[in-house]
Amino acid sequence: MSRSDVTIVGGGAAGLSAALGLAQAGLSVHLLGAPTTIRDDGRSAALFQTSLDFLAGLGIGPALQDKAAALRAIRIVDLTGGLVRAPTTTFRALEIGQEAFGWNIANADILAVMMEAARQTPGLTLSDAQFRSFTAAGNGVILEREDGSRHESRLLIGADGQNSRTREAAGIAFRTKDYPQTALTCRLRHPGDHEDISTEFHTREGPFTFVPSGDGISALVWIMRPDKAESMLALPRERLAERITRQSSSFLGPVEIISAIGAVPMRKRVADRLVSGRVALIGEAAHAFPPIGAQGLNLGLKDVESLVRRVIAAHREGADLAAALPLYAQDRKLDMDMRSTGVDLMNSALIADFLPLDITRALALTALKQIAPLRQLAMRIGSWTPPFGQRRSA
Repeated sequence: MSRSDVTIVGGGAAGLSAALGLAQAGLSVHLLGAPTTIRDDGRSAALFQTSLDFLAGLGIGPALQDKAAALRAIRIVDLTGGLVRAPTTTFRALEIGQEAFGWNIANADILAVMMEAARQTPGLTLSDAQFRSFTAAGNGVILEREDGSRHESRLLIGADGQNSRTREAAGIAFRTKDYPQTALTCRLRHPGDHEDISTEFHTREGPFTFVPSGDGISALVWIMRPDKAESMLALPRERLAERITRQSSSFLGPVEIISAIGAVPMRKRVADRLVSGRVALIGEAAHAFPPIGAQGLNLGLKDVESLVRRVIAAHREGADLAAALPLYAQDRKLDMDMRSTGVDLMNSALIADFLPLDITRALALTALKQIAPLRQLAMRIGSWTPPFGQRRSA
């Protein structure tokens, strides 16, 4: 039976970055569910500078930066049609001493860079085999793969998405809230200059967002009713491009769809616990919610950063690796709950046709637009930027 210090289930960005961090520190790592091919599904992730700093520490920062587009400002436009309209508000990274809030990178590019680094990392074994179950065994766990083979490990990390088999096998319950929304995603080419500004049109169905993805290219995240999403997906690409142009009031000119078109049902799913025995959850296995405020992958990478740091510390001290897990849960639980709740409140307030909520949203955006210190504080909290542009010590 094969053995490793750590087994990670899930070959997405959270699982691969955790595998890189642990293997580079000298632990033996076995990753299940590694992708055999990487398909460009038209989705992208806006990574905050804190996330890129962590990934740079894994040696993949420059490769990612080569594929990234800067997000130097975020503009919010109210198209809800409410009786009280919030003012158009623009948040600029320079106000908090940053070159950019973050950098938008295609999901396929992120995975390709991580997989290339993983293949070259000693002590890291990649397998496309799928996880089935596990049993506790002394100071470790014994995993069973779908092909019936077994593997022993000291720790098991679930990074296998919101329908996590690892979470289910560990008996960790979760809370789910389904939204009456689906996110339509793709990349667009347009003649207008986005000026490195991510523009969010807030509609009653959800945000309609153009995120810079290169010169003359934007990533679209269009959140709408599920039935409307179905009808949109049934349209020829040219007709859908016309609908997107019309929805955007042609602010960047007529668009052309240049990628696959994705559709993702919107839901919030949060695990009741982050750890159980020798099992830890990271990324969407621990928390999943609508793509608002670029919190998704950034939150997952915060999980990875904390877990890797705690496990490496236990390894260097000669302690049982499982001793790191309660500390990881302590690090992450409050932040995870606060940010998932915040996204839920923002999304719920946006889609609710309720005058007091419209007034509250309008007053909040007015205050953020007119009061610079308040606006700067909101920008720092949203992008995990330390006060006064300071970076955390390593």
